Amino acid sequence: MGQRVSRAKKAAGNECVYNSHPSTQLQTTANTLNPRPLNESRAVIAEVDGGGREEREKGARKNGKFWRRLFCFHFSRPRAGKGEKVKQSNNQEQEAEEGPSRRSTDDEISLENITCTVEDWDHQEELPNSSPDVLSSSEDQQMLEPLQPCVQDSPVILSEGEIESPQTEQQDNDVGTIIEDICSKYDIGDKLGEGGFGAVYAGVRVMDNLPVALKFARKTEAVEYIHIADHTKPVPLEIGLTVLANKGPSTPHIIKLLDWQDLPNHYIMVLQRPSPCINLFDFLQSCGGFLNEEIACHVMRQVVEAANTCCSRGVFHRDVKEENILVNTETLDVTLIDFGCGDLLYETAYHTFSGTKQYCPPEYFETSKYYGRPATVFSLGVLLYSMVCGYFPDHSDQDKLKDWLWYLPSLTKECSHLINACLHPDPEKRIHLDMLLLHDWFKVIP
Repeated sequence: MGQRVSRAKKAAGNECVYNSHPSTQLQTTANTLNPRPLNESRAVIAEVDGGGREEREKGARKNGKFWRRLFCFHFSRPRAGKGEKVKQSNNQEQEAEEGPSRRSTDDEISLENITCTVEDWDHQEELPNSSPDVLSSSEDQQMLEPLQPCVQDSPVILSEGEIESPQTEQQDNDVGTIIEDICSKYDIGDKLGEGGFGAVYAGVRVMDNLPVALKFARKTEAVEYIHIADHTKPVPLEIGLTVLANKGPSTPHIIKLLDWQDLPNHYIMVLQRPSPCINLFDFLQSCGGFLNEEIACHVMRQVVEAANTCCSRGVFHRDVKEENILVNTETLDVTLIDFGCGDLLYETAYHTFSGTKQYCPPEYFETSKYYGRPATVFSLGVLLYSMVCGYFPDHSDQDKLKDWLWYLPSLTKECSHLINACLHPDPEKRIHLDMLLLHDWFKVIP
């Protein structure tokens, strides 16, 4: 298991750090990276090598322009912090309003990582119920706005409470070298999505045409690092968790990290991209909104194996949901992705929840704490419920779940019982994670 390292830094003479939910964007100048040396070097290469490399150089120039455009964004909005494990000055977690829709408005794409921290929610019986089309405040609206394009020679515009972190000349040179190196390895394709963390792009590895996804995440001032085996330096938490989840015998149901780079203000992850695939939410929509029990059982078995493997390797994913599960449309193989809301798995209680509201265990709202494995079981129960019912459980189910009376006539009694066992309000009465695949439902459904 990894060891956590905190890298909370403050700007000299200013106690503010990045907000966990920044209300406005930080636009940066296009001069963050200087493309001139790169272009001049390519011109020299073309002159020396002649026209034999013209096509390759043309592709490299195209990729170079893409990377310079991307990095001049500076991925304006920083990723949310990890609750009380990271100390922040003068900025508290703010409430993230979500509607009752089947899909969380926090997460619009399969590889997107937006942390929804509910530390300051009132511990009440009913969750807020609002339309997914109406944002709670101007801050929420600005959070979901796309990154603004880079304007050449524009000045840096800082919002209130934000800190400018200019790179040194040496850092600029190092970043430029890394970008040039990545440009030579991957062809960048369409954008798969973007959010507060940055952006995800489809790509292809040049040497073997392997489909990949490239995720670019901006660091906050309080980005968390962990120590992991075989790495002399600590790595960003998301990278470390993805590495740990794949440590040991290979599993096809957890996304693989193929390459990564840790830069001064960002980190880059090159991830496996199963093809052809869509996320589970889109797959459900293509099937009419829900699945029959046979297909749901096939999908659920693989997700449970992935979640159980993560926990056995000391990783608490904490955001198992439809949008974070990829489905191969030809084989129905599934892959668990996105460890951006995750944490190391502890046997002690967690006091801050990072993830998606519909999957948050009820004990957190009642006692302000929860435990990793029972919370994972609850999220798996919500996932199964949504797959076979076509909607999320609500508070009208609580009394039936508490008394072990929940069922639907359209489902087998084994499926209804498993849902009840996963969603029981008392975490001590929920089925254990390592016992899930032994439930009768997985035996009676082919």
